[in-house]
Amino acid sequence: MKKYDIALFDLDGTLSESGEGILFCVRRIFEETGRPLPEQKILDTFIGPPMYDSLRRCGFSHEDAENGVDIYKRNFLEKGIYMQKVYEGVIPLLKKLKDAGVRLGVATTKYYPFAERIIKMLGLDEYFDFVGGATADTERRTKSKVINYTLEMMGAADGGRTVMIGDTKYDAEGAALSGVDFIGCLFGYGTRQEMEAYFKNAVFAQSPQEIYGLIIDAE
Repeated sequence: MKKYDIALFDLDGTLSESGEGILFCVRRIFEETGRPLPEQKILDTFIGPPMYDSLRRCGFSHEDAENGVDIYKRNFLEKGIYMQKVYEGVIPLLKKLKDAGVRLGVATTKYYPFAERIIKMLGLDEYFDFVGGATADTERRTKSKVINYTLEMMGAADGGRTVMIGDTKYDAEGAALSGVDFIGCLFGYGTRQEMEAYFKNAVFAQSPQEIYGLIIDAE
């Protein structure tokens, strides 16, 4: 029996192992702008949230952050986009969920044209009813806005019987603000402690294979 009618997946750290490509492009921003490279624990925080917001947190002005985003996009299209792979077990999971009648969507704060291209490049597009991503402006940049937009486009604006599946505090916070349940992926880039701080009743999966049992009750 289905616990949920709709399952929304984050992209980076949930469907795909993408940290190498993202951090390659982030390093290029600092190199091309002549700024000192932050220590690794700061660089790691760039995986997940919108690039503009991460750059602002690192002291970039509005104009410099917008320029940094342009540098990121250029390097991502040239090389970074190809430096990622689907997590083992994700494709069988998506197939089983779809066969069980669960409607699947992607809700990511990655720039939408990139998200759509990655989903197709990784061969995941056949499983998803809709791919929701961020816009270049502030209209749709936060996770909650992307979740709400994705649900609206899937004809489920009330969010009933929906679960968000992600790996960071941003996914957990977005789910809480949007009024949907949350499954935290411990194989991604965030931590259980961070996710629980934003969604206290979250459940967690150690692998993609474990997600199925959190969405479909065993008969």
